[in-house]
Amino acid sequence: MLALAELVVPVLSTTAPDKSFAFVPEPQVGRGTACYTPPMDALALYHRGHYAEALALAQQQGEPKTAALALLALGKPAEAAALLEAWPPREETESAERLALLGFAAFRQGDHAAYRRLALAAAQAAQTPLTLYHLGLSLPPADGLLALREAFQQLQAQGAPAEEQARLAYALAHTLRGLGRFAEALSYASLAALLAPGQPYYRLEELTLLAYAGEEPLAALAQTLPPLLAHPSPGVRYYALWLSLLLQGMQGEASPELLQTLWEHNPNPHLLAYDLPLLVRLCKGHSSQQTLVARRLRAAKAQPSSQALPQALLLLAEGLYRYPAPEARPLLKESLPTLEAEGAEEALRAVAHLCALNGEPLPEPYRRLAQALRPEARALFLPAELPLTQAAPYLQTLGKAQLQGYPALRPRSLELITLLLAHPEGIEGEKLAQALYPTPNPQALRSELCRLRQQGLEVQSRPYRLLSPIGADFLKLQEALEQNRLSEALNLYQGPLLPRSQAPGIELLRHRIEEQLKEAVLQHPDLELLYRLAQQIPDDLTLWEALLHRLSPQDPRHPAVRAWVRRLSAQYR
Repeated sequence: MLALAELVVPVLSTTAPDKSFAFVPEPQVGRGTACYTPPMDALALYHRGHYAEALALAQQQGEPKTAALALLALGKPAEAAALLEAWPPREETESAERLALLGFAAFRQGDHAAYRRLALAAAQAAQTPLTLYHLGLSLPPADGLLALREAFQQLQAQGAPAEEQARLAYALAHTLRGLGRFAEALSYASLAALLAPGQPYYRLEELTLLAYAGEEPLAALAQTLPPLLAHPSPGVRYYALWLSLLLQGMQGEASPELLQTLWEHNPNPHLLAYDLPLLVRLCKGHSSQQTLVARRLRAAKAQPSSQALPQALLLLAEGLYRYPAPEARPLLKESLPTLEAEGAEEALRAVAHLCALNGEPLPEPYRRLAQALRPEARALFLPAELPLTQAAPYLQTLGKAQLQGYPALRPRSLELITLLLAHPEGIEGEKLAQALYPTPNPQALRSELCRLRQQGLEVQSRPYRLLSPIGADFLKLQEALEQNRLSEALNLYQGPLLPRSQAPGIELLRHRIEEQLKEAVLQHPDLELLYRLAQQIPDDLTLWEALLHRLSPQDPRHPAVRAWVRRLSAQYR
């Protein structure tokens, strides 16, 4: 639900000694006050969601920053901006954070460009959790992720309150989801929900990601929704309705009545474009809903947004509505550049339908993105005409360990297959045992080879050679490096080779692949390749220092990279 980026935007406060950030559109509801004795600290009141009381106390005690935070939380960005404009900060850090909050106030008034400009100026002046947080929010997900990661690292190092870390974990979850990295996003969403169990938006984000890529039964996820459907907040109720519809659609039973209810309960008609792609997809099977869909598409066009993302989502929705007619193709193509930068899950929908129209298989990285979804979720993204499986089994080793079609294989079996694929010419038994076991064990090797054969894989002896046709990501990566196709190599490199393996041969191959990739990227003039690899190997100071050296100080990623290098350097000293 991409609309969440607009419906729920956190504000971070880093004023010592307490630090907090809270959701802006609506104060938390349902807290009793009859037995509550508030602390005489405006920031603590703000931290607990008592925004009106925090504002009154901050004004009384002369705390303009906390007063501005409370005004933003109460939905009064113009008043917050006026207060911030009149506030003369005493320190450089205060001045930078004032700029970040001014930018956010501008964002709340619809000026996204001012938000990005002021957030960048703030982070250039001082890299604090607050300035990096707003820089991360203001940038597209691929550029903003590093700033959010660094802000989170700083909060953890400072021992920030659990609620504060939870809200930044939530921002990371939503950003990673926008990049299609569902497993990582789910980890952060679960962390946010555990750190702040009373916050409904964290739980809803976690449930959405569980629906996409989790293992819990869909019916069990649906059973958790009734309290959220009855929540006093309109935004929470709408998100819960949307998630109910998603779960129904994944089970092939989207209710027309629920569709109608969702249409009628959108708390902000200007956000209609965010939900249209999914709703158009769900309505495909209900002829009774087609007239309503057409009407909603016309209504969305009558209120065009000035922002690129809702424009692209509207193009996607219309393309899905017209699919499989040929006139869908230009609409889907036009939506794609923005979706690739801002929202991977919707980019997957566009690419999958374009591929189906062209009679082509799904390319990388979209094939990998589709495979990360549970089968029921894929049906909502991929047209039925699009085949997903490959003719030959495919071994994934980079960042994970999995042979598609062979879910029962042990980790040791996957190590053995990797070593056999790395030696297509064959390998003698003694060398293979040395590569597989810290202490060579020929008998264990023979048992492992027997297990592979029992799985239907053909292995020749003397020398050992894998004869069954199996593709592998690390082989594709090595081929891409040999042919200097570095962008393709980086798409394939999702992490270290078999990251949990301690087999000597795997550790050697892992190190060789990483060093070859690093050397090729460091010698290449393309800055974007270096930026991508540095994020894949976050603790490699050499890569990060090279990136900082090449980045222009005016590049919006520069403040986060500088803070990252400073922290890594301190760790290595």
